[in-house]
Amino acid sequence: MSNSALVSYTKISPNRNIPRKYQISRITPHHMAGNMSLEAFGDTVARTSRAMSANYAIDSKGNIGLFCPEADRSWCSSSPENDHRAITIEVANDGGANTNWHVSDASMEALVELCVDICRRNPGLSGGLNYTGDARGNLTKHSYFTATACPGPYLGGKFLWLADEVNRQLQGGQTEGESELRAGMALHLERVPLYIASASLTPAGTKTGTYYLWGTEVVNGRVRITNTPARAGVAGQVTGWIEASDAKEAAGIKDQTDASGAATINIEAATSLQAMAIFELCKQLDLVEPGYYRSKYLDEGRTMQKLQIGRITAGDVARVEDLCEKIGVAYEAA
Repeated sequence: MSNSALVSYTKISPNRNIPRKYQISRITPHHMAGNMSLEAFGDTVARTSRAMSANYAIDSKGNIGLFCPEADRSWCSSSPENDHRAITIEVANDGGANTNWHVSDASMEALVELCVDICRRNPGLSGGLNYTGDARGNLTKHSYFTATACPGPYLGGKFLWLADEVNRQLQGGQTEGESELRAGMALHLERVPLYIASASLTPAGTKTGTYYLWGTEVVNGRVRITNTPARAGVAGQVTGWIEASDAKEAAGIKDQTDASGAATINIEAATSLQAMAIFELCKQLDLVEPGYYRSKYLDEGRTMQKLQIGRITAGDVARVEDLCEKIGVAYEAA
């Protein structure tokens, strides 16, 4: 079992179980509740009296350190059941409690890059990340297992974005302007009725979170979904059926024009940091739902993105334009 090549600092903690009991199948990001350097974090987890560790840590400049080999279980989440399965990552905060324990853009970018690397190297995460908002998913929070505020309001509020961004990179970036459903396509569901069969008269429940189209066949107006891209088209790996119209909406396949005067903003090139700032504003304006916000990487290094924010009102257009001008991003409103 290998460790990440992204590491620039190593100090292995004695606080660990050798080896872990189970295959790696989860990732659990934590926050430090402080702005520690990798060296300071290493000194902390080196003390046996501290009785804690993490597989990795990320400082506020985006540097990554290794403190517990992936083959071993860290002592991080107050849950042996989780930590024997999870890669744990402590992330520094560049702001305190009055900033909701803010995490720097550099740290967030490093966290995405590290999660992508972990998923690519570990078969138990080959299908990407699935954030469900509870311990059933494979992107878990410390607070699921004990009474704690970790990972903090800021980082904790990024988990759905983190899963989506990691999965986009694992899939080579989102295809821009898709007009048809395709197997493996990410579907961002929000309380969508789920049916046991294509002919079921009543739903068995609802689904919220990121799922994937199992196949393109439409039966009685419905399509099958699954919970990881790797299970698309695999027999016996169907979560259930949803309406094809719900699938298209969840995939962002909808008309980006609006007769009432709503507009679309096209950004041909933005750095990842600029794109993150735009995404954060769009999140505040409720413009990141499927059908509003689309992005596509422009280079193999994934340092530049092309963005489209559609079907937005004049007031929201003005706020997005104002931000673009402040951060030096060229845009076109149509």
